[in-house]
Amino acid sequence: MAHPRRRAGWRQKVWGLQPHQVEPVGGQEAAGHPNGAAARSVWLHGVSVGEIQLLAPLIARWCATDAAIVPWLSTTTSSGMEVAEKLLPEVRRFYFPFDFSWAVGRTLDTIRPAMVVLGELELWPNLIAAAARRSIPVAVVNGRMSERSYRGFCRLRPLVRQMFSRLALVGVQNDVYAERFRALGCPPEAVVVTGNTKLDNVNFDRHDEQVVRLQTMAGIDRSRHHVLIAGSTHGPEERVIATAFGNLRPSNPDLRLIIVPRHPDRFDAVWNDLQAVAGLRMVRRSQMLEPLNGDDWDILLVDTVGELRWWWGLADTAIVGGSFGNRGGQNMLEPAAYGANVLFGPHTWNFKDVTQLLLDAEAARIIPDLPSVASVLAEELAHRQVGRQRGQRARQVIAAHQGALQRTVELLHRRLRIGS
Repeated sequence: MAHPRRRAGWRQKVWGLQPHQVEPVGGQEAAGHPNGAAARSVWLHGVSVGEIQLLAPLIARWCATDAAIVPWLSTTTSSGMEVAEKLLPEVRRFYFPFDFSWAVGRTLDTIRPAMVVLGELELWPNLIAAAARRSIPVAVVNGRMSERSYRGFCRLRPLVRQMFSRLALVGVQNDVYAERFRALGCPPEAVVVTGNTKLDNVNFDRHDEQVVRLQTMAGIDRSRHHVLIAGSTHGPEERVIATAFGNLRPSNPDLRLIIVPRHPDRFDAVWNDLQAVAGLRMVRRSQMLEPLNGDDWDILLVDTVGELRWWWGLADTAIVGGSFGNRGGQNMLEPAAYGANVLFGPHTWNFKDVTQLLLDAEAARIIPDLPSVASVLAEELAHRQVGRQRGQRARQVIAAHQGALQRTVELLHRRLRIGS
């Protein structure tokens, strides 16, 4: 039987969004164009947590630029929906339909969007074709095209060329991605290099109220505790990192480890796995009903959704997960912006540009493989000033490469105005 989280929104996924399923949001009417005749609905899609966090500031800035915009936000996962509810409580939310002609057609007819906006590389042939039949422009924001994805599309070039040719606007992260989109059939004039909007979607402030709230809940004293955070982890990263931590803890009594697994359906399994690491005091975020004493625990498992971006604000040393196997890495921008000493494994092709940006500035360090975690951590803890300097460089390089979000909003606003 499917996991309950995977069954969430099943009816909307199979049949599409229908008018009777649209609920009032923020006091607005349930159907039609709630901001009046001049209002324009826009359907934006982010597959899961990371993409929703990417779209949230874009939606906020776009709505501030154009008060007539009425955003509708879809996501594929239950964790993505939870984050959308937290970050965008005033925005209509629904589950993204499977790419069946009837499901995407019904959803388009319910929303009647003036534009569809897809995050990064969420390309769906039936959706794009159905939008084209209704003369609805489709845009891609923060577009990326890895070498692996490009090779896959090239093998299907005769089948996908029409899909790419229908894209009205593709804002991409760099010139390499731009050339790949054009080679696959995108109109050359539709592809624009905007930069990586994720560089704008970061927080530099360790004194942010959300960061301070978590710091208080965990009982962290920054003058006495050195916090190691392993975030967006996949198995078996948690156990390897926890074992290395356990071996280092006697000689580093100020060290605390916070683990944030990537997938919510692994929370219990990770907790059970950590029990095998002997002699360590562990707590779960979900059971923190009142503030802890930071001297009373060794490992904190964050088994809640949507908080990692704030937990990174407590990190002195950060290990970014998903980078030791075949996952291609996870987002290292957030700990870098806070000025943490950022470490990650050798496999980061999902964030190739960001990885190179940090490495070129000597603002991050690669751990060559999982067995090397223990020795690298030992070296970093023995030379903490080196890690602090690396973190300062990371913070500076992120700040120097911002601006993509504003460029993207201006492009979307201009394209929508042209189509009005």
